[in-house]
Amino acid sequence: MSKKIKVGLQLSVGRLGDLSFNDSAYAGLKAAQREYNVQFETVSWQNPTANAMTMRNWAKSSYDLIVAVGYGNAEPLRKVAAHYPNSHFAIVDYVAEGDNVLSAIYREYEGDYVVGVMAGLVTRSQIVGFIGGGVTPIVKRIESGFAQGVKSVDTSIGFISDYVGEFDDPATGRVLAETQYTLGADVIYQVAGRCGLGAIETAKEFEKLIISTGADHSDLAPHSVLTSRIKDVGKPIFDAVEMVIEDRFQGGIIKSYGLADGGIRMASIRPEMFELITPSIQKIMQDIEADMINGKIEVDLDT
Repeated sequence: MSKKIKVGLQLSVGRLGDLSFNDSAYAGLKAAQREYNVQFETVSWQNPTANAMTMRNWAKSSYDLIVAVGYGNAEPLRKVAAHYPNSHFAIVDYVAEGDNVLSAIYREYEGDYVVGVMAGLVTRSQIVGFIGGGVTPIVKRIESGFAQGVKSVDTSIGFISDYVGEFDDPATGRVLAETQYTLGADVIYQVAGRCGLGAIETAKEFEKLIISTGADHSDLAPHSVLTSRIKDVGKPIFDAVEMVIEDRFQGGIIKSYGLADGGIRMASIRPEMFELITPSIQKIMQDIEADMINGKIEVDLDT
């Protein structure tokens, strides 16, 4: 494709600046711009009706690729895509119907299990916490993968779970983390978008430990963030742009991203954590990651 293509990116709840889901999506589009000199427009989350209108306007304007991020955009995108069968659509983190829609999903549970093992090996109180954002099937699956990793170390480890109910409320994330640490948890896994930023602040203030998601958040609290399980939301967006550029875009297919292809990965362990995440623990995590990729470990998705 010789002409400069136009891409529209409809973001999920939480907007840019979440240091997680939306920022990762935007980074993937920026990478595509650097590589292929694409033009793009990014719109923050408003509501399903407004988001559908945004995508409809892009389709009317003959955008070459329209991308929606997150569970909440699934139905708006499906409706718009059905009315514009000759346009290319992609959705990240959900499977949507449509012969012109490429769906990208993740095997997050692969990394969640790994960090669950880490939490189980590091906890001294024998109580581990989980804080989710919205109560979505994906976040529930993440919780399950993490819990299975924890319990693989020791089935007697206590497990506390709380949900904010949304992904854009750092204050409530902070309160839930305070509650879990007060109840005895010394390690929390946060999967809560912008809510998780509040949880990280609490970990720092309480001098407790936290595992993060989305991006590498260790710089926010170097002595509290054990590691981050990174979900590269930008990778499928870059891939979809490349498919359009190379005239090989396929709708009606599902692409799955996990540890093997870099869609899911672990952040590097910072020196501040070397005393806790010892070489032996790092070796265990590396071995488990390899076993997960090779299929030697299976996570029960129905748990």
